[in-house]
Amino acid sequence: MKTYCFKLYKAKRNKKLHKVINIAGIIYNHCIALHKRYYRLFKKSLNIYKLQKHLTKLKNLARTGKSVGYDFGLKQFLTASDNEDIKAPLFFKQNANDIKKANRILSRKKRGSNHRRLAKIALARLHKKIANQRKDFQFKLANAICSEYALICIEDLNIKGMQKRWGRKISDYGFSEFIKILEYKAREIGSIVQKIDRYYPSSQICHVCGTKNPETKNLAVREWICAKCKTNHDRDRNAAINIWKVGASTFFGEI
Repeated sequence: MKTYCFKLYKAKRNKKLHKVINIAGIIYNHCIALHKRYYRLFKKSLNIYKLQKHLTKLKNLARTGKSVGYDFGLKQFLTASDNEDIKAPLFFKQNANDIKKANRILSRKKRGSNHRRLAKIALARLHKKIANQRKDFQFKLANAICSEYALICIEDLNIKGMQKRWGRKISDYGFSEFIKILEYKAREIGSIVQKIDRYYPSSQICHVCGTKNPETKNLAVREWICAKCKTNHDRDRNAAINIWKVGASTFFGEI
């Protein structure tokens, strides 16, 4: 069986095709989730005829599902377009003293000794514990988001660039791992993760009138007033609303 891959360029003439492909993805993910649930409950597989009967109930439901935009940040882990803020525990920072202590113990042990081997194991276990804490938080958060929203709009972030600029805090948040988990849970539940272009100036554009404010390139500017419509903006909230607008318009068409 041969598989072919085609690149679909963003253009007005492809707009309807993009929408059809996205809707097909929703139906496919829904059928997989339904099949898994049915097998878990009855230990039987759903055939195509039973699935087709169920799909008649899905007509016109795509636009009634809730959608949201999220802005990733340093102050808040996630700022939502619907006025919700989500903080993430900095697990590495919380365990920093234990890590320093474990590193000191390791450095004092003689190379090649059994005590050094045990100290290495203790340090590795501590790092594993931190990774598991972060993963547990991210899975629970991703599950809650995908259960509530049918469409989740986020930026296609340059994680490596962010790590170079802000260092350990970005690594401690685990943005890239969370995005992977979010996409995995979305496929499992039947939601869609819509990424917008990383170069879209979401924090610079007024979500009310569309006026661009280049001064907000400076990350120290946390609040600003639009020169045209005089709307007072919180930087992250405004960015989240713009991300939602662009993501939703890409998926559903102009809103």
